[in-house]
Amino acid sequence: MLLKEKLQQDLNSALKNRENLKRIVLGSLLSAIHNKEIEKRTVETKKMPSANVEELEKASKMADEEIIKVIKSEIKKRKQAIELYEKGERKELAQKEKDEIEILLNYAPELKQ
Repeated sequence: MLLKEKLQQDLNSALKNRENLKRIVLGSLLSAIHNKEIEKRTVETKKMPSANVEELEKASKMADEEIIKVIKSEIKKRKQAIELYEKGERKELAQKEKDEIEILLNYAPELKQ
């Protein structure tokens, strides 16, 4: 199973099981992936102006390695937020970000430290 399919399946499961934090994290991750695919499609359109829609969709699909890069980016954003929250003595918000990182690490186990 492709990573994007697994993410979508787990999002659906989180919706059914009313796991709000997981639903929010996976929804925002899938949104970030979708945005990257749009960026990629824009680049491909410029490279292949005569391509049809199916060719552009195929060219803009993200491989698992690219999705892992997006996950890394999302983790980095949350780590930066943790630093800011801890400086501002907002422990509850820092903990929420840490919980979100734990969810993201389930999809990129090689990033676990």
